[in-house]
Amino acid sequence: MNRDLSGDLSRDLSGIGDRVWAGVLADRASRALAMLMVGMLALIGNQALAATHVKFEIDMREEINAGRFDPTKDRVSIRGAAPLSWDRPLYAYPAPINAEPNPQSQNAHRGTTGPDDVGGNPGDAGPGSASEASGSAVPGGLWRAELTVENSPFNSALLYKFRIERPGQGSAEGWEPGPNRNLELVADRVLVARAFGAPAAPISISRAGQIDKLPPLGDDRISARTIQVWLPPGYEQHPEQRYPVLYLHDGQNVFDAAAAGAEWGFDETAQRLVADGDIQPLIIVAVSSGPTRVDDFTATRIDRDGIPQGGKAADYARYLIQTVKPAIDQRYRTLKDPGHTAVGGSSLGGILSFWLVLHHDDVFGGALVVSPSLWWDKEFPLRDLIRTPLSGAPRPKLWLDMGTEEGSTAIKQLRTLRATLLNRGWNRNDLNYLEARGGGHDETSWAARVTPMLFFLDRTLWPGKGTPRMPKGSDDPFPPEMPKQIVPMRGAQP
Repeated sequence: MNRDLSGDLSRDLSGIGDRVWAGVLADRASRALAMLMVGMLALIGNQALAATHVKFEIDMREEINAGRFDPTKDRVSIRGAAPLSWDRPLYAYPAPINAEPNPQSQNAHRGTTGPDDVGGNPGDAGPGSASEASGSAVPGGLWRAELTVENSPFNSALLYKFRIERPGQGSAEGWEPGPNRNLELVADRVLVARAFGAPAAPISISRAGQIDKLPPLGDDRISARTIQVWLPPGYEQHPEQRYPVLYLHDGQNVFDAAAAGAEWGFDETAQRLVADGDIQPLIIVAVSSGPTRVDDFTATRIDRDGIPQGGKAADYARYLIQTVKPAIDQRYRTLKDPGHTAVGGSSLGGILSFWLVLHHDDVFGGALVVSPSLWWDKEFPLRDLIRTPLSGAPRPKLWLDMGTEEGSTAIKQLRTLRATLLNRGWNRNDLNYLEARGGGHDETSWAARVTPMLFFLDRTLWPGKGTPRMPKGSDDPFPPEMPKQIVPMRGAQP
């Protein structure tokens, strides 16, 4: 199944404090920053809630009666974002023959109204155990499974979907129709009781601060799309002040969960950090993606499953630089220089952000490269880095991360990217590298890292007067002595 064609719908916070900010308290010369980090670690501790026990009850009677499910041969599974997995099933088991579906099944959980997506998390499975119901071996119409979520996701939202499993089926087969469901972990025990394929209840929507929705913007090559702008607390009260700007791709998922069933929560996180004085005020611009997302976000064209895809990143860059940014600079009090302008995104949006700072560092001085799809076009982003002439110091500031549940290949590619950056002259202080323990390829995992992302930009790209520089504190899988000579990758062009 094509992960990125369907969108990134699908972190555990354990380890972020000690990995991203390790060594802060040891920096005695930076007492102010140490105090900030004490508060941040306390916040992370508060987010690590007690374990939630989830019980699934799946009513399969309609599927059996319609001949779409053979209870003697087929199986039922739950797949989803970590601690579930899109790649490895959590199996449900038939309940006793006399078991009845929960009468309150329509209200047993809340779900998403986002676009249709049957998954695509590239990580290996997270923990999850199904408990086989006792009783008759002859299956009835009810299947059950149980899952223990040790740590609640950052936004208490878990994406999942039911699937009929049978030998020999394709990766896109067997899924229940409609969008991914969103399970809100609001108690220590949660019941999910509904029929296979039943529509889910509306998801809770939360937004923080002032968010302007601009008229759709487009140009002669890029279709018009929605742009939302988050303004920091005090923007209206300080007309003399100008602000750095962070541009984010896939903007429909940045501020609320209406589109994808889960969100990054940039508005809530930035609102809190700015209001508490932990970071300087900034403006966040969220540019929505559309049906041409794969084309817009990639610099090369490839053939996938017999369909040509990609290759319009240059057009999209022109749209951002010549249409979107001037509109934002004209409407809002921005700091326009690259030292106060960053870009960010995940998956294909991650490699697009990296491509933008590599080829347009006169506009963007830094990037959040989140769970980047470095596999694109036989690792084109890595080859592109090797052969692209660099304009000289200073190098763009880069946040690089990947969840450990996104697969060993993805982690290896990110490590290669970091090593190549260091070989090409990036300073270790200008990079933040993170392998997020337990993190998957989904909005919930990315939301858990928004706080350190904003700290990185605030401390590294646009540090204010008296702002202590963010210390090196991320995992380092490389030895202290890096090779001085660049070793071209296989297939790379000089």
